[in-house]
Amino acid sequence: MSSSVSAAEEGNARRFWIKSRKESILALYTPFVVCLASGSLRLDAFQHYVAQDAYFLKAFAQAYELAEECADDDDAKVAIGDLRKSVLEELKMHNSFVQEWGSDLAEENALNSATVKYTDFLLATASGKVEGVKGPGKLATPFERTKIAAYTLGAMTPCMRLYAFIGKEIQALLDTNDSGHLYNKWIENYSSESFQASALQNEDLLDKLSVSLTGEELGIIEKLYHQAMRLEIEFFLAQPLTQQTVVPLLKEHNPEEHRLMIFSDFDLTCTVVDSSAILAEIAIVTAPKSEQNVLENQIARMPSADLRNSWAVLSRQYTEEYEQCIESILLTEKAESFYYDGLSKALEELSEFEKRANTRVIESEVLKGLNIEDIKRAGERLILQDGCTGFFQSIINNENLNANVHVLSYCWCGDLIRSALSSDLSTKAKVRPLGQGDSSLVILTHVAVRKELHTFYGKQAWKHESKTFPKDTSTKEKVRRNLAVFRGSKPGGLHALNVHANEFTYEGSLSTGEIIKKVESPIDKVRAFSELQQSSNDRKNMTIYIGDSVGDLLCLLKADVGIVVGSSSSLRRVGSHFGVSFVPLFPSLVQKQKECVDGSSSNWRGLSGILYTVSSWAEIHAFILGS
Repeated sequence: MSSSVSAAEEGNARRFWIKSRKESILALYTPFVVCLASGSLRLDAFQHYVAQDAYFLKAFAQAYELAEECADDDDAKVAIGDLRKSVLEELKMHNSFVQEWGSDLAEENALNSATVKYTDFLLATASGKVEGVKGPGKLATPFERTKIAAYTLGAMTPCMRLYAFIGKEIQALLDTNDSGHLYNKWIENYSSESFQASALQNEDLLDKLSVSLTGEELGIIEKLYHQAMRLEIEFFLAQPLTQQTVVPLLKEHNPEEHRLMIFSDFDLTCTVVDSSAILAEIAIVTAPKSEQNVLENQIARMPSADLRNSWAVLSRQYTEEYEQCIESILLTEKAESFYYDGLSKALEELSEFEKRANTRVIESEVLKGLNIEDIKRAGERLILQDGCTGFFQSIINNENLNANVHVLSYCWCGDLIRSALSSDLSTKAKVRPLGQGDSSLVILTHVAVRKELHTFYGKQAWKHESKTFPKDTSTKEKVRRNLAVFRGSKPGGLHALNVHANEFTYEGSLSTGEIIKKVESPIDKVRAFSELQQSSNDRKNMTIYIGDSVGDLLCLLKADVGIVVGSSSSLRRVGSHFGVSFVPLFPSLVQKQKECVDGSSSNWRGLSGILYTVSSWAEIHAFILGS
C-alpha cells in the first residue's frame, strides 16, 4: 500500500494500518466477503452474519462509552460520544434488515465463538484488562485513565478502517447504474463518505490519545491493533457457508489425487533488486584496487575500477538492446485474439538476445574470482519481497498438501538463490513491499559477517546447541556449525525449494567466470516448466506460475493459474500485442464466484489467455492458501 505521506509525518493509526496490509488482504479474500461482493451470498448466511454483527456493534457502543468515561480531554469525550452515536445508527441499519425480512435474527441465530472471542477482547480492553498491563485501579490518575482510552481505541480503530477498506473495494466493482446487487444497501453504507469519515475520526482520535505515550505503551497499542485485525478475520471465517466458493484455491485440491505445483521466477518476483546487480557489486567490492601479482593457484582478476567500468558498459548495452528487441517484437502484426504460438515465435528473438548477452558477460571475465562464501553471505542478506518466504514456508511446512515449489530463473548463480531462500527466516534482513525497491546495495565484509554471526548465533546458538558439541570441540568448528545454521541448512529454512537456474563453475572456492547454462531465456524457462510438469504425470497437476517479466510470459500462460506481480510495462505491452488479458485478481474471483454453480469446478486452466495481476504476495497467499 503506497502513500505520499512520509514515515515521519504518519500518525500511529496510519502506521499500524500499513503494517496490517497482509491482514486486510486476508480479510478481503475470505469466502464470506468474496461471496458477499459477488451478490451470490445466500440470504441465510447474510442473516446469520447480521445477527452476529449486531451483537458485536452493541459491544462496540459499550466500549466507546467506557472509553469516553476514561478520556480526560473534553474534546476527546465529545469525539468519542459522536463515534458512539454513529455505531447506534449502524445498528438501526441492521434493524432495517430485520424488518425487511420479517424475522428476529437475534433469536434465530446463536452466537458463534468468534463473535464472543472478539467482543470479550474488546470489552476487556475497554475495562483496562490488557494482557501484560497492570490495571488502573480505583484511584487511577487522569493520565492512566486516558491511556486506557487509547488502548480501547487501538482495539476498535482497525475494525472501522477494515470495513471502510472492504466497502470501498467492493463498491469499486459495481456498475454505477447497478442497483440490483442483493447487498447493495450494506455496500453503500460501508463505502459511504460518512463511514469513511468515521473511520478517519477514529484514527485521528487514536493519534491524539496516544501522543504522550511511551514507546512501550505504543507497542501495546500496536499489539492490540494487530490482535483486533486477526479477530476480525476469524469473525469473517466463522460465518457458515453452505455454498461452493472459489477461494481459497486449495479447497479444490485433493492431495490424494492431485499434486500442487508452484513455480516462481526469482529476480524482482521474489527479490527487490536483480541478482545481476548483487553479483556485480560483489565482484567490484572484492576485486583488488590495482593490478597485483598473481600467486600460483590463484585466479587473476581485473582491478575494481576496471570492473566497475566493464559492468557499466555491459549494463548499458543490455538495456539498449533489450529495449530494441522488445520494440522489434511489437512491430509484428498485432493479434486480434490470444495467439500463444505467435508469442512463442516472437520470444525466440528475445531468447537469442539473452544468450548473446550472457556470452558477452562470460567473455568479459567480470564474474571471475568471486568467492562462494561471499556469494552465499550476500544471498543470506538479500532483501526479499514482503510475504514471499512466508508463502513458500506455508507450502513446504504442510506435509499433507502434496505440493512442491520450483524456482525458475535466468540468474547466473544458483548458489545465490539457494542461499537467499534457504536462510533461516529469523535472520533475514528487513523486507519491503512491492514497488519500494532500493538500488543501493551493501555487501558484507568478512569482518562484518563474523560480527553478525556472533550477534545472531555466537552466544545464543552456542548455548542452545551446547549439548550437541563435545567438550573438545574447537571454536573454529563451532563457528562452522553455526554458519550452517545461519545458512538455513537446518529445519526451518526454505532449503526444500527446487532451484532451476544457471550455475557458476569454481576452482576451489573461486568462480572461474564461466557459467553452466541451464535457463537462459523464455524458451528455456518454458521447456523446463513443461519437463517438470511431465515428470509428475503419475497424477493430475494443478500448476501455478508467479512471475513479473516478459521472460515469464510463456510459463505464466501455460500454467493453470498465471499470476503477475509488479508493474512491468514491457510484459503488458508484449502480452497485449498477442491477445493476452491482464486482469486484477480480486475482481476476477468475484466474477468467478458469480458464475460458480454448486458441484462444478472453478475451471482454472492453462492457455486461456488470461493472467491475474496482484500488488503483493499477500494476495497470492490469501488466494491460494486462505487465512
